[in-house]
Amino acid sequence: MKDRLQLDKKDLLTLFIFMDHMIKLESHYQQEFDQEIQNWEGGTMITYEDELKQEARKEGREEGRKEGLQEGKREGRQEGKIEITRNLIKLGASLDFIKKATGFSEKKVLEIKEKLEKE
Repeated sequence: MKDRLQLDKKDLLTLFIFMDHMIKLESHYQQEFDQEIQNWEGGTMITYEDELKQEARKEGREEGRKEGLQEGKREGRQEGKIEITRNLIKLGASLDFIKKATGFSEKKVLEIKEKLEKE
């Protein structure tokens, strides 16, 4: 049986906390149980619901980090294309060539050219 179920400390703690919410013990057993949980948690008692909330927050932060990273990459690519467009304009490349090289519309290339001329 021992080989079938491998639980680490976190899994056991989650199970104990869940059991605590599901089963009401006689008061002296409940005190002993609460003390054991506190010992496992380093002196802080958390509820099963709090543990679920902590996990949800952790997942939310990870999701936000991934979205931020993706957005940063998109912005970086856009800035790179603008810089390439500026360099091609400085080199005297044709409008058609710049459009094909960058994928920008004629309007966008002319906008970048106008800003470059004002600098």
